Amino acid sequence: MPEEDTLENHEALSASRAMEIEVASMKFLRSQTSIPAPRVIDYDMAAENEVGAPYILMEYIHGSVASELRRARSCAPQMFGNSEQDRKFREQMAQIQATLASFRFPQIGSLYYIQETDDFYIGPELQTGKGPWRSSAEYYDDLANYLLKSASSHEELKQSQAYMLPAILRHLMRIHGEEPTGPFRLTNRDFGAHNILVNEDFEIVGVIDFDGVMAAPLEVVAQYPVLSFLETEPPGVVPTLPAAIERVRRTAPRLQEYKELLARFESGEDGKGGSTVSDRLGSTSASVYRGMLAYAQHQDFVNEEWMKACLKMVLDYAEQG
Repeated sequence: MPEEDTLENHEALSASRAMEIEVASMKFLRSQTSIPAPRVIDYDMAAENEVGAPYILMEYIHGSVASELRRARSCAPQMFGNSEQDRKFREQMAQIQATLASFRFPQIGSLYYIQETDDFYIGPELQTGKGPWRSSAEYYDDLANYLLKSASSHEELKQSQAYMLPAILRHLMRIHGEEPTGPFRLTNRDFGAHNILVNEDFEIVGVIDFDGVMAAPLEVVAQYPVLSFLETEPPGVVPTLPAAIERVRRTAPRLQEYKELLARFESGEDGKGGSTVSDRLGSTSASVYRGMLAYAQHQDFVNEEWMKACLKMVLDYAEQG
């Protein structure tokens, strides 16, 4: 399977609201973490201002987008630089993901900022435009409904069984979802090599594009970075094409390595922090959420794969004692 699409072009909130989330996320990360987010210098979300449009003025971070630099360097397949640089890059990604997940909130939703009081709060979520929610069941209900409605303009999809995928995935999440009432962890659903700035040695010097930041259920947080050669197959789907088989072979050790790196940063230096998120990478509940992300692409072959995966997950549950 190709890697799932990102949130881009699948958003219910307006551009100005998305910019609010960007500002809040950058300010939060700058004030609460060492994650190299740009410093916000000024912003104005009003459509009618001196500039003539909503804007964010932020500091410049000198670096190259990791995914673009590896292409320019003609790096080996799935590599960011040489072996040492690649491991360091993935190590830094895991550290950033673990840092985000260390923050807990009582509700599900996107992050917002109150300039007058310098406070942060959880509000409507970017993709659905709804929320905040106090339970994961409420969030998944609204997400499934949003996915169904967003697909209603695709006539071919409406005529296929795959149209009901969100309803099936929602049911599976009710079975397999964890920590339904929180607290909920912070995550960036669009975190990956396409939104990371690096120096010439592939060391991370900046992270950009934060409108995907939200407080989310555990299975949403327990996802591998996107567009970073860490994709997994839908449950029960076995590739048959030679290129796909080779990709899976190359990816398997990288998935395990990243899982171990994330566990290390979750547990901390004393090893007492636990590894809740890393333990759930590749879990059934995490896979169900990936299916919801994949459905938003509205691609027939993707939906066919996930219909097979859903059938397997339903049968596995039915056959349990």
